[in-house]
Amino acid sequence: MRELGKSVGIRRLRSVGVAALAAGVAVLGAAPAQSAAGGDELRMPGASAARGTPGAHHFYPYPVYFSGAAPAALSQADFTEVMSQANSYWSTATGGQITVAKGWDMPTWQKLSITSSQEASCDVDAITKAVRAKVGSAGDRDHLVVILNGLSQCDFGDRPQFGLTRLGDGFTIVNGSFTTGVALRTLARNAGVGFAGSLNCVNGSTPVPISGTCTGNNTSDNPWDPTGSMPYGRAGTPIADTLATLGVLPSDASTQVVPGPARSITLTPLSSGAGLRSAWFDLGSYRYLVDYRVPSGLDAWIDDRTWTSSGGVVADPGGGVTVHRIDMSKPASERARLVVDFHPDASVSSTARHPGLAQGESYANPDGSFAISVTAASSASASISISFPGIDKVDRWSGDDRYSTSATISSGVYGPGVDVAYVASGEIYTDALSGAPVAGRSDGPVLLVSAKGIPDVIATELTRLAPHKIVIFGGPATISPEIEAQLHDFTTGEVQRWSGADRFETSAAISEVSFDPGVATAYVASGRVFTDALSGAPVAGKTDGPVLLVDTDKLPSSITTELQRLKPTKIVVFGGANTITDGVLTQLQALAGTGGVDRWWGPDRFSTSAQIVDKAYGPNGGTVFIASGRVFTDALSGAPAAGTLESPVLLVDTDKLPDTVAAQLQRLRPGKIVVLGGPNTISYGVQASLARYLP
Repeated sequence: MRELGKSVGIRRLRSVGVAALAAGVAVLGAAPAQSAAGGDELRMPGASAARGTPGAHHFYPYPVYFSGAAPAALSQADFTEVMSQANSYWSTATGGQITVAKGWDMPTWQKLSITSSQEASCDVDAITKAVRAKVGSAGDRDHLVVILNGLSQCDFGDRPQFGLTRLGDGFTIVNGSFTTGVALRTLARNAGVGFAGSLNCVNGSTPVPISGTCTGNNTSDNPWDPTGSMPYGRAGTPIADTLATLGVLPSDASTQVVPGPARSITLTPLSSGAGLRSAWFDLGSYRYLVDYRVPSGLDAWIDDRTWTSSGGVVADPGGGVTVHRIDMSKPASERARLVVDFHPDASVSSTARHPGLAQGESYANPDGSFAISVTAASSASASISISFPGIDKVDRWSGDDRYSTSATISSGVYGPGVDVAYVASGEIYTDALSGAPVAGRSDGPVLLVSAKGIPDVIATELTRLAPHKIVIFGGPATISPEIEAQLHDFTTGEVQRWSGADRFETSAAISEVSFDPGVATAYVASGRVFTDALSGAPVAGKTDGPVLLVDTDKLPSSITTELQRLKPTKIVVFGGANTITDGVLTQLQALAGTGGVDRWWGPDRFSTSAQIVDKAYGPNGGTVFIASGRVFTDALSGAPAAGTLESPVLLVDTDKLPDTVAAQLQRLRPGKIVVLGGPNTISYGVQASLARYLP
């Protein structure tokens, strides 16, 4: 939640050439000056040094019309009152860190020159360009508000700019009255704050808090936050995410909850202005924001009315522990914060709802990804528990980066005193593709190193393992002689290098030193993509067969020579014709024994993974490893571990469990599932989805 959020600067209009404003405009702190062209030029007050969002925000209204006579003059008193109310709200909400004032008095209506078709279609771009031609450049922290006279052809009430314009100011177009609500919303949106709305979900036709079928009013009906249309006629205390984005919430006022073991948290009310006011957690593409609201301060009104729901009479909209959901996969300007309604019924109106959880209430997401319970609540604080029951059932082996993940996987499978530890590059995948089944077959880990050296976490793991021998996969271009020399410090035995002139020769070299002639099955995979070989490596490891790499449409001579030496009874090709052509398959036929050549594949990398597992593993209640089908690093160390345990590796997408993989999990009936890598490669949402396939 931007930790909770990073402040987004709003800047003040700097110098504005507005010849048309010569009549009826009083500029605070400045007198009209003569421009170089000899006309009157109005200037903004002197801009202060550039700062973040906290500070004084000035609003500059600019009423415009296009044809006919000018509309009736707008009320200077009304504008002044709006500014006063907006200042009172933001000053209270931010503890005086943000204030609001008018930049100039309400001017007379200004006529813009746009075409009749642009006027008829309410061409916002044309209106904006015409206004900019009059008001000129911009500067620090101010808000330019263009006011239209309630035009029927314009299908909006107000359109505040999300974040700063390219000229550096805040900007909005208002079609009708410039109200306090518009002023509140404009300031927040110009600061890069998302809209706040409500989430309406159903399961079939039954309203539920969250489901796979949800709609959200992205722009209006949040009960409290000022970025909506204030359906109750007033705004409450902004949600913590709004305050964080505005730069007025201290970093220690929010905490991230990492999916895993249950965590107990005590939140203070949003209106308290102190203490821990928010928690947040990420699941898949969604971010969940947890706040606590009581009827005090700006929220004093929230329990003034009641609503009779299917569960009885409740406060409307009430307070309690609230959860807002953000779809982080959307562009920043479209990331609405949608409140989850924990007391849904058939009503989806902007009012007549009570979203929050009270003391003793709890909610568990149907997919098991998270649960929230309120164990105690008072006007001073709320004690809550956030747990992840589905995620807890699935193990995750990961680290801060690919190297620490590699060390974590090794430590989860291998004890000290291994016969051999294998070392491969963490920056390219080719050498380890052929090495993975060898490592799995010989019960040795594959540890990743960088081009710069041996990472500390890998050095620590090698020290723990105390291998009798170390084998390097790949040549000096991927793992330098300097690293090779350093590896001698971690073994009492020798350090060997298995490599060739290219990825194909390296593949053949690894096979030559590892397998005798007469293997039952030799496995062939593409040397241009990593996915098929990584799914196949555990299969090769448990059946004592090599994995040999070929080009997409060419059988390298080094692989031909190695297959002639191996004399395999059967050859299995991993992957479809897009990765290894039928022409290569035909060449392999001449090198296979009586078992011929078989192709294990699916229409994509995930389906191919599922097909490989389907061919090689039956249901046994054992362990299934899950790796990313988008990045290779985690599976490089995971595939040998799976081979050692004679377990399959299935590939998933970052935020999705493919149907073909789900079907395999249903068939395999695993007793344990291990996710390889962190949530950036396989999301917590996928981890939660995997839990349903465990007993």
